[in-house]
Amino acid sequence: MSTFAQLKAALIGDFDKETNAALKHVEGSIQWALFDYAEDTQAKWRQDVAQSGLRNAQRMTKTIRVRKYRNRGLNPAAQVYSTFPILQRAFEQATTVRSPNGHFLLIPNPDVWPSGRVPRPGGRGGQRNNTLSVAEQKFGPLRLVYRAGKASMLVAEARSSASRPGTFRKASATSLRTGRGLTTIIVFFLVKEARLPRMLRGNVIRERAQRNAAAAIDRLFVRHFEQPGGQALLSGPTND
Repeated sequence: MSTFAQLKAALIGDFDKETNAALKHVEGSIQWALFDYAEDTQAKWRQDVAQSGLRNAQRMTKTIRVRKYRNRGLNPAAQVYSTFPILQRAFEQATTVRSPNGHFLLIPNPDVWPSGRVPRPGGRGGQRNNTLSVAEQKFGPLRLVYRAGKASMLVAEARSSASRPGTFRKASATSLRTGRGLTTIIVFFLVKEARLPRMLRGNVIRERAQRNAAAAIDRLFVRHFEQPGGQALLSGPTND
């Protein structure tokens, strides 16, 4: 068989196979480069939340998630997002919080509410109890202490728990009548508005990730494409 005939036989039926294999290798490298970059952005964003000093910061890191879309061809996509975007923006922008109806904001006293919030159990008939009623059920009637130029307070006359120091419970009728064993506790602070501290940098992380995306994904693509054992582009006819 002539050399030309041998070359023709080697090429027939193999060229499409080689190009398809090469294209799949390129597609896979682009996908993994993009997904690596998305996961790296997610990790940096989660680290920012974890180190913020916010209450339950470790649990909040789980709200930073990533979605991956392989799609078809050379157009994969990824989305890094927060399931609590309002909370994220509030602590990124140091938002000033005001009551929507012009009333005072109730700030739970962390010495009384260790979780930093007032639990809202469901009431009868599916109705949810409001914050004040929950507090009065737990500690008894609340009394306003007004302080000019300072945060006012809602206080209650409660009993300190003997079995659990630092916790309080509703005083009995006898204790309220005699005054024995009562402790005045601050249940809420009252303020017209509260400016949240700037404790999160997610906006900086997102802007930086967007700005550096093209160059970083290019580098990751080359790394994946040149991994040992990777399919070389148009390396010649296969032997199988």
